[in-house]
Amino acid sequence: MKYKEKEKLWLGSVKNLCKAYGWRFKGYFIFKSVGDLFFCSNFYMGRDKNEISGWLGYKPMIIDNVFWDIIDEEANKKMPLSFRGEAAFCVRDIHYFEYKIAIENELNPSVEITQLLKNIEGKVLEKLSESKTLEDFRNDMMTEEKRNTVGIVTSYIEEGRIEQALTKIKEYRANEFWSGFGFGDKDFYDLAKEFCEKKYN
Repeated sequence: MKYKEKEKLWLGSVKNLCKAYGWRFKGYFIFKSVGDLFFCSNFYMGRDKNEISGWLGYKPMIIDNVFWDIIDEEANKKMPLSFRGEAAFCVRDIHYFEYKIAIENELNPSVEITQLLKNIEGKVLEKLSESKTLEDFRNDMMTEEKRNTVGIVTSYIEEGRIEQALTKIKEYRANEFWSGFGFGDKDFYDLAKEFCEKKYN
């Protein structure tokens, strides 16, 4: 089977089977919101091997809303839920469960995909029991702080902890932890600092 045919067949199976667990499908990933959290899981088909790999991630729904307030893109809050998983301008989710599974029968991958979805759902339930607050999410982000600077600063701003947000911005600039977001001659840190000064001063 050619790769494109395999990819279409396997992703079609993911699309059909994920509905039983309340997921929605778009392109190459599934997504849903549960309570205050957003979850998404990506699926990549092996080119040389019959396997599926990917990861499951999560983030609080509020984190993107505050981020879009900061960058003056409030209209994004009205976008479809999938936007939180694929938008170029959103806070990165925390990848906390990675997987790679082998597919025995490339023409019928449903058995392995069903088991994978069960495992993913189990990890969702675990995270729902562990992560109760924005601080819990920030603690997860701190394990890879350089990767998650935007989310960390945004979480402090949402909590009204402005001194901590400004301190982190200063620290990240000094350590050359770039935000990855540019807006003309400004970056995310500039906009976050201006947002703090405007809203809290």
